[in-house]
Amino acid sequence: MHVLGKILKANRLWVIFALFVSLLTNVSQLVYAHFVGVLVNRIVDGSGIVPGLVILLLLLILTLASLNYLDHMVGNYTAEKSAHTLRMGYMRFLLESPKGATMSADQAMSTVQGELTLSSDFLSNSFFFNISMVITCILVLVFLFIENVLLSLAFLIPTLLLMIYVAFSGSKLARITKDTLAAKRRMNRTAFSAVLNHPVISIFDAGAFLSEKYDEDTKAWEKSFKKDDQLHAILNSISGLLSQLPLLCLFLAGGYMVISGTITLGTFIVFLNLQNNVTGFLMNTPTFLAHFRTFTSNLNRIDII
Repeated sequence: MHVLGKILKANRLWVIFALFVSLLTNVSQLVYAHFVGVLVNRIVDGSGIVPGLVILLLLLILTLASLNYLDHMVGNYTAEKSAHTLRMGYMRFLLESPKGATMSADQAMSTVQGELTLSSDFLSNSFFFNISMVITCILVLVFLFIENVLLSLAFLIPTLLLMIYVAFSGSKLARITKDTLAAKRRMNRTAFSAVLNHPVISIFDAGAFLSEKYDEDTKAWEKSFKKDDQLHAILNSISGLLSQLPLLCLFLAGGYMVISGTITLGTFIVFLNLQNNVTGFLMNTPTFLAHFRTFTSNLNRIDII
């Protein structure tokens, strides 16, 4: 976490700006969803469509589209800038610090190909996107609870039950991913040692031994990688099927409440439009936490300046 703090501090202006744009985008989405519900209710009760409401919705659509584009651009730039800070920080550590100067070449190369690459990819592709999803989930959940507590619980309870399954699958995936990374480090270390010590290997005719060792490391990595890939496919397929359960519960509960007059059709439409922002994030939370733990574990093995 110390390294992550350094990275975020070095890019704090862009991080704050990215969070602000994400917050503004989500607030605009909630305002738009609210007025869509108002429009549906006016159509249902026969009040008629006010031209001002249509113009307001059009303006909200344009605003939301612009903010989504800005959010995407700023988020991607901040993520790539943070990943660049990590890479350059590690290079400065190798070149300028006494500890980096004494580090063996095979250890430095193994870190670059393993922990540094994985951490950089996570920062570029996942970290800020998931932070934005956290903001979206919190805002939408508060908004929906204000709209109707019972209908919110109708899809939230099955979502929380599914989180237990996802947490179980996420822990298994994290363990296998860790084993795969360890196998890849061993393979890279053997290959780099063979290249670095080629003259000595030639003198003592140790090429066959190292070749056999590299083949063993490669087979171990391939086996672990295939197992990781297969388990991802199986668990994600099951999760995909179960992910429709919260929507089904919401549809049944919401339909009953609309028929009984407990809520309006507009409120039900708002829930249908927004519920996926909550359920989708919550069901992916255990997997994200597993990836985040792997990310922080990799960062702890990296020194930056």
